[in-house]
Amino acid sequence: MTPFQNVSRLFKGGNMPITTIDSHTEGESTRLIVEGLGDIPGSTMMEKMIYFKTHYDKVRCLLTKEPRGSREILAAMVTKNVTSDAAFGLIYMDAKRYPYLCGHATIGAVVTLARTGFLELEEGGNTILIDTPSGIMEARAYVAEGKVDSVAIFMVPSFVLDTNREILVEGFGRVSVDLVCTGGFFAMVDAAELGIAPVMDNKDQLVDLGMKIIDAANEQLTVVHPSRADINTVDVTEFYDSGRKDGQAQGRGMVVYGESHMDRSPCGTGTAAKLALLYHYGKIKMHQPYLNFSPLGTCFEAELVTASKIGSLDALVTRIKGRAWVTGLHQFVLDKTDPFQQGYIV
Repeated sequence: MTPFQNVSRLFKGGNMPITTIDSHTEGESTRLIVEGLGDIPGSTMMEKMIYFKTHYDKVRCLLTKEPRGSREILAAMVTKNVTSDAAFGLIYMDAKRYPYLCGHATIGAVVTLARTGFLELEEGGNTILIDTPSGIMEARAYVAEGKVDSVAIFMVPSFVLDTNREILVEGFGRVSVDLVCTGGFFAMVDAAELGIAPVMDNKDQLVDLGMKIIDAANEQLTVVHPSRADINTVDVTEFYDSGRKDGQAQGRGMVVYGESHMDRSPCGTGTAAKLALLYHYGKIKMHQPYLNFSPLGTCFEAELVTASKIGSLDALVTRIKGRAWVTGLHQFVLDKTDPFQQGYIV
């Protein structure tokens, strides 16, 4: 007898499974919710996100916390589009919050939905529009021999809010941060000035410091998006370096957020924030190719492609290109006697 012969018994008694397709984008996981919750109502992605947060926050906790997930998991819910030209929408979530935007998860979603056949793509480049809580995002999926080889995404405009702001960090001392927004606010820290390289050997120290920087920045500084008053907190710390090698502009970064999570990928929003800051300091130019490496050594290809304004502030759109791979198909259930109804973090 196969042990899976009576698997349908798991789902009796109204215990409907939540189906996800997992992937990783240059090392960073995405858990894409594709079935089990039905349609998420709302005429905008913000309305959909608020509805999900109000009615399904326990699902976020189940999928992004132990014992089914961990602090390292970022999940995203596929929704119907809210703009006529978009193919679908995404609501992003992790073990702590609901980010308005996530680049690596968007790349992962495009690759996953192409694999399932939801997205019907042709050989060569394919343009896909995606609704997000930060606005509509353009993606381009590049198909070779029937398979998505890579995905480029055009991030929402990034802008530098302020620079050289000094904060006092508990247990460390004074740290200078630059404040950059790509969907949400980043505290950007130059690793050379800090004296700690953004490499795996320093992961534990930088993750701890990064979370303390987020707390200190929110206590000591004020941030408000010029046109989105609801975007008013620092949610991410990015430790970065930058330079040139063999004539190529490149650098490495370590991005910290959520429940003390280190992004395994180069981070899509983090890459956009970094390039906007480097441009602000005159260290890169528009349309200059840039390689941004993760702590694992994986890479996003990036460049600044257009300039715009957000309020009175200069803003820049970054094109980021990366790869993703599907890792598994999962059906999650919750027994009413399970003592961990909303998971836990240790």
